[in-house]
Amino acid sequence: MATSRKRKNQQGKRPGARVSGNPQVERVASPRARLRPFFKLMEDVTSAADRTVLTTPDVEDVLTRFDAEIFVRGINSAKAVRALLEHGHWEHAVGVTRQLFELLVNMEHLGTLENRREATLQFTRFGLLQHLLAQQRKASYNREKGHPVDAEFAATVEQHLRGDFTDFQGKLKNDGSVNWVKSWCRKDTAALAKLSADPMRSHHYNILFRVWSEQAHAAPGALIRNMFREDNEGWVKKTVAETDQASKDTLTFTLMFFLRLWVELPHVEVSHERVAVWLGELSVLNGGPDLPPRPWTAEEVSAR
Repeated sequence: MATSRKRKNQQGKRPGARVSGNPQVERVASPRARLRPFFKLMEDVTSAADRTVLTTPDVEDVLTRFDAEIFVRGINSAKAVRALLEHGHWEHAVGVTRQLFELLVNMEHLGTLENRREATLQFTRFGLLQHLLAQQRKASYNREKGHPVDAEFAATVEQHLRGDFTDFQGKLKNDGSVNWVKSWCRKDTAALAKLSADPMRSHHYNILFRVWSEQAHAAPGALIRNMFREDNEGWVKKTVAETDQASKDTLTFTLMFFLRLWVELPHVEVSHERVAVWLGELSVLNGGPDLPPRPWTAEEVSAR
């Protein structure tokens, strides 16, 4: 009796202990443990990227600073994906992977333009326009809700919007208000994917913005499978396997996009040999030599 009582007390002290002994409760390893090699590879890549940022010279140069800021955004996106996947939240991680993809196709397009400095300025000016429009909307909201508004600052915002960004104005709306273009280059993500030298970009777009769109937007389709899941024997293992595969796919896309982004930034130092090793490891983890040996050119992709 004393031994039995002692065992029950010990069970109660263990985090997550199955006190009831319910046979329907099945324990599984965490995603972090199940996919440890994938997460280790991502940590190796992002750690090397962090060190690269710290050693980037001439950050006062406009183009270098621009590339460095884009690179840091890419690093943080990769880290965010990892943090979500370590807890099995691949459905939320794909939204961040989409951001990384958009960053990549924009940098690919920017790099094809004849004058990269001028294109960088255009990209930056559009960013400033977006910032001012956000300030305009914030002031409008505060007025509507009766909150205080800095009248002088709001007037300055309106002055800049009227005179400094006419090249980003489209046709006027029916009510006479300005209709701003949607991007710095007047092309959406789908168009940029088609323009990429990598013929796989359109397929990537299809997966991220169509197949996985329901996950990014929490659409009904993202919930329907769980609603009608059969709780028969083995469903836990099946669900874990499906989640792991989705996590692997998300992590693979994230790493491939990030490594390609790294190569697209001419003012950020990159070792093609190290990238080749990382891509090789990623290929092995996915069970096959399907990934190119290094960040690829259009000719290399076509020859595969």
